Amino acid sequence: MSSSAYHSREVHISAAYDKDLRLDRLAQIEKLRLLYQQSFSAIFVSLFSAALICMVLWQVQEKSVLLGWFFILLLASAARVSLFVRYWKIRPGTESLLAWEKPYFLTLLSSSLIWGLGAVVILPEGSEIHQVIVYSFLIGMSGGAIAMYSAHRAMTLATIACILLPTTFWFLLQGTIISTTLALAALLFIVTTVRAGQVLSSTMHRSFRLGYELQDARDAAERRAYTDALTGLSNRRAFYQQGEEMLAECKEDGWQLAMIISDVDYFKNINDTWGHHCGDVVLKAVAEVQQGCLRSDDLCARLGGEEFGVLLLVNDREQAREVAEALRCSLEDAKITCGDHEIPVAASFGVAVGGKSLESLFKRADAALYRAKETGRNRVVCCIGKNEQESGRRR
Repeated sequence: MSSSAYHSREVHISAAYDKDLRLDRLAQIEKLRLLYQQSFSAIFVSLFSAALICMVLWQVQEKSVLLGWFFILLLASAARVSLFVRYWKIRPGTESLLAWEKPYFLTLLSSSLIWGLGAVVILPEGSEIHQVIVYSFLIGMSGGAIAMYSAHRAMTLATIACILLPTTFWFLLQGTIISTTLALAALLFIVTTVRAGQVLSSTMHRSFRLGYELQDARDAAERRAYTDALTGLSNRRAFYQQGEEMLAECKEDGWQLAMIISDVDYFKNINDTWGHHCGDVVLKAVAEVQQGCLRSDDLCARLGGEEFGVLLLVNDREQAREVAEALRCSLEDAKITCGDHEIPVAASFGVAVGGKSLESLFKRADAALYRAKETGRNRVVCCIGKNEQESGRRR
């Protein structure tokens, strides 16, 4: 394999790798956005469940312990609400959204730990029925975590572990048949949840990624439909479509639409003398020179073969003629090389300004271009009604 081919292969692999990273990043962003959209209600479900537990244990546990646990959970919930409010107020964009992942994870983790560790503290000794009730709430909270946080597998697993594992280990240490059975059932639930969460999160990630892949494919297809493959300029289709939009803008804002049609002089001789490869090099150079002379909101297109078109908004006809003359001079002065050969290049330009339709404007510019070719090439002819204004010099 040649060094150039090897380098090209490396570039292709690197581009594919970068694309994979970008798609994974976008999928991760979408999952995080989904978390903020769907999990706000979980804060209030958590508080409501905690209030119910306090009611159930009110007669069998110290009230100060229950109130202290609920107050700490209330503070953690307030922090989470504050995070959501700031998120909705700022509405972070796609690139900045990942910065909101860490605070979301930390507030969720703190709330989950308060549930898990607090449950061990508030469990009443000697009342297995109340212990089972509390544990049932913990199982329910863990099941809700799968639904709420499944978009982010690490958050789902961390939440379930923080909620269930402290009480599960406490039950194992008790050594009774009921407590051991409950602990083993919880461990089975955790193992099942880990597997289900992995499948669900992976499926969701692939779904988001596929959506962006399809969007990339649509964008690429649209670019190809409106882009000239050789020069990278707009093609004839884009020229006419954007021309209609610019013409409508002129009617609303009082501008005049100018069209400049150019044709590379003696292009057939370039192909015959230096070959079609050098002809392609010349066309690319012509495109680069013309694009470099125009404003960012002007449109430069390759209309076909060696013919190029420019659309721009101007105040008057003289401004359009000056732009065409600048294009002609820049092209005449350009140093275009192909291999060891320097290829002299010039072009003829036809200019037309104003008109009720893009088609009539094109006909007038094309007629002016024909006049420029007919009267010696390498010149600018500006169509003024039935007359022409010429500039440039014979080559």
